[in-house]
Amino acid sequence: MYDELECPYCGKNNDMSDALCDGLSDDNKFDKECEHCGEEFEVYVEFDPTYSASKIVYEDCDKCYKSVRDINKKGRTFPFPTLGNRQKLCHECYCKLMFREMD
Repeated sequence: MYDELECPYCGKNNDMSDALCDGLSDDNKFDKECEHCGEEFEVYVEFDPTYSASKIVYEDCDKCYKSVRDINKKGRTFPFPTLGNRQKLCHECYCKLMFREMD
């Protein structure tokens, strides 16, 4: 990403591509020294919201058969209980099996 910002004093463009590396204050402002004239000016950063959409996927728990949105899958969730031969567990069944396995 290559962004430029015009200096309010001399009117020349300043490279802003790595301006956010140090982080922002709570008010999204920071001070920057002009690369050309050396004057310091205040920069206010605005963020535009970005939206994306995806389908909601419900999967069945292999233990209680409840259909849930956020399933724990073997190979994706670590640690995963080794008791039984289950591949997908709802949060409740996952916790129960993990507690039982830890005993």
